[in-house]
Amino acid sequence: MRQIQCTYEHNPDFSVITGAFDWCYAMINGIPRQTRHGQTEWRCGDDEEYRPSSLSTLSLDVLFASKLQFVTDPATENWLKFQSLVSQWRSERGAMSSITEMVMLPTYQKIIGMGEDAIPLILAQLKSEGNEPDQWFWALAAITSDNPVKPEDQGDFPKMAQAWFKWAEEHDYAW
Repeated sequence: MRQIQCTYEHNPDFSVITGAFDWCYAMINGIPRQTRHGQTEWRCGDDEEYRPSSLSTLSLDVLFASKLQFVTDPATENWLKFQSLVSQWRSERGAMSSITEMVMLPTYQKIIGMGEDAIPLILAQLKSEGNEPDQWFWALAAITSDNPVKPEDQGDFPKMAQAWFKWAEEHDYAW
């Protein structure tokens, strides 16, 4: 297989692209099988196990060899940008314990720099994290110039998240 060297001003997270392609391929061409643990596993044929690594490598090779362009809507572009920044931010911060240091990292500041477009994305991320929400409150406060969290709830992250969800509903944000 021919190897292609790609350079970008900003390196995209190909794991997101590859994972999405693998999932789509298996969903379209695969056959669902139940594992003994009750999970669904996709296979390409009756007895053939799906192997995403070779297909993913080939798909990315074909993608860049043919110089295809993707047309996406602004909402999708914002979501992809946000997910890439979240991944970079979590990688950069590691096990950092200082919230102030975490939110001063350049990638977190880029999320804030997305402005109002980031609000529904942050809210959706916050919702997906359940009872262990990450440090999105600083970004929400910086973007909205608001803080709906009661003083007695500061530091209680699940309650802080609920306050922001209520704020979002009152301000007609869909996420």
